[in-house]
Amino acid sequence: MKKILKKIVSRIGLKHKVKNVSIQNGALIIEYANLNPFFLKRYVVLKDRKTGRRFQRHLEGSFVSFTLDEIAILAENGKLDLYLATYLFSKKILKRSRFFSHLKLKQVVDEKNKLKIKMSKTKKKNISILTQRVYINPNIRDIRSKGSNFYLTGTIEDFYNKKPSFAEVILQRRDVKRRHSFKLTLSKSSKLNLYQFEGLIFPERLKFDLVKNSRWDLILQVSDEKHNVLHRELINLQSYREFEREEDRYLVTIEGKDEHVLSLYATMGINSLALWYTDTPQFEKTYAIAKGKSVFNQTCENEPLDKHMVVFESFLGKNYSGNPKYIYEQMLRDPKYKNFTFVWSYIGNHPEEIPGNPILVDRETVDFYRYMGKAKYWVSNIIFPVHRKREGNVYLQTWHGTPLKKLGFDIDIEGPETLARENFYVESRNWDYLISANPYSSEIFRKAFKFDKEMLEVGYPLNDIFYRKGLQNKIEELKEKLKLPKDKKIILYAPTWRDNEMVGSWEHSFQLKFDLDKYYEQLHSDHILLLRMHHLISDSMEIDEKYKEFVYDFSKYDDIQELYVISDILITDYSSVFFDFANTKRPMLFYAYDYEMYKENIRGFYLNMEEDLPGPVIQNDEDLLQAILNIDQVIQGYKERYEEFYQRFCGLEDGEAAKRVVDQVFQ
Repeated sequence: MKKILKKIVSRIGLKHKVKNVSIQNGALIIEYANLNPFFLKRYVVLKDRKTGRRFQRHLEGSFVSFTLDEIAILAENGKLDLYLATYLFSKKILKRSRFFSHLKLKQVVDEKNKLKIKMSKTKKKNISILTQRVYINPNIRDIRSKGSNFYLTGTIEDFYNKKPSFAEVILQRRDVKRRHSFKLTLSKSSKLNLYQFEGLIFPERLKFDLVKNSRWDLILQVSDEKHNVLHRELINLQSYREFEREEDRYLVTIEGKDEHVLSLYATMGINSLALWYTDTPQFEKTYAIAKGKSVFNQTCENEPLDKHMVVFESFLGKNYSGNPKYIYEQMLRDPKYKNFTFVWSYIGNHPEEIPGNPILVDRETVDFYRYMGKAKYWVSNIIFPVHRKREGNVYLQTWHGTPLKKLGFDIDIEGPETLARENFYVESRNWDYLISANPYSSEIFRKAFKFDKEMLEVGYPLNDIFYRKGLQNKIEELKEKLKLPKDKKIILYAPTWRDNEMVGSWEHSFQLKFDLDKYYEQLHSDHILLLRMHHLISDSMEIDEKYKEFVYDFSKYDDIQELYVISDILITDYSSVFFDFANTKRPMLFYAYDYEMYKENIRGFYLNMEEDLPGPVIQNDEDLLQAILNIDQVIQGYKERYEEFYQRFCGLEDGEAAKRVVDQVFQ
């Protein structure tokens, strides 16, 4: 009973919102809102994470304060976590204070105690107050361009008479940690223990290390006359400028000769100074996203949440497909949702194929962010460009496959996935629900995504298509629609992308690793080959016109589930497509021409491919061709293993997954 009461008190009695945090007149002042019920006695607790020491104040009204002297006593180099507390049967109940977007990440230097104090947002989006003993206190005064170079000025306060003699800015590339140093001119000011610095950053010196979409952190290093380092840290902009709008973070941009830009910007996490090298279209796109985030923030603050609005997106708005598609169509069939407003983020080529007359928006437009700010429900199978949500918002992450390759925090090999890991972690903190197709996926998702909220282990809505009545009629309709011959067997080739075939950030190359002439000669009389390349490599494919009656490129076709339905054989490698295709119980061939290298050096697997997969692992194109020609023998040889695989990974699929998801999430 006490446990139940404790949960109720924590959820209702300690519900609160930190409205403002400021440092004024030698005190840290915290303002609260949304405090109910009014009669409950509450306390504000600042607790040093390392020692457990704390200060506690009775919260009377909406404000509480702690002197900077008290904070210095509590921790001169520490993290002070903020709590709201009350008592139940003489037992203290604590609840962490959440960080909200309206709060400003400011830092203040307490000159009396020689202490830097700043508010911080933890990975779990809670508030902490960071304290740090200050020996050298730098401040940026100006950042601007001078011709094709960047110019920085600022001051350095020497609190302990360390007598700095040298200062430099170090640029460090994030992915490979390569560094370049730029000396600053350091001069003594007329004010006691105050120094001034200025200097230029010459991008020309970086040219051999500049790759598209590389990002560089700027570090200020200060040394004494013996070259002992007195101070070294990321250049912090919290005391330089407030960023009321997200686009204000792009401080100075220099356009290059070859349609590339260099931009100095303030990072989202800690307002540190960083440099980004990219092309003009990518910069304009990212800048538009920043402006959109400002619109999103304004909408969240000024407009009510629409409890009957849902925003859907599949594969960054490129497709009408995947779990979001099948959840949406289930909602269209259910009369309970007839008064809902549906918004689709979509930039594909066939908007006319989206039923139900939804609102269609481009994710790079202001309207998209306005709808994101208004909608109670978000549904995505990858990631949204907004990494925060408002109170009351419900985020359903559907994901897009059962994993064979390692994901998220399980990946050890450096590549775009590991570089994007921190952004993805921030995004996943917003997920309220995550769909899983089987117990195997649930276990991996929790670990790889560090997900601790509600797992919907109900099967994948996108696999409902295999269990619907009239499937044969659907197959005939699709072949007619796609203008495919009805008298030939269909081979679907759907490989993944390789982390080691990058030609730029999130750009990849790919070439078919089999002799197309030989395959055409042996197969074209009674087979056709459908290509469905991963979206990261689909633009790099070129097929000779002479194969047009044998090879059909459907890489940009929205819904791969419809290609599964019509295919007689699947050829893949390490892509998760085979988990979904297994619902057809049709044969699969695993063409893993780089198997040993991929397994050991590229990504790594959760399963043993030779022992667990329901088809042969083939490493050369001649064996692959023979397997196709002798597919009946393959079916017979893998019959038992296929059934075991089906039961393990497809056992929850029954055509009702979308209904189960909709009934649980959309209230």
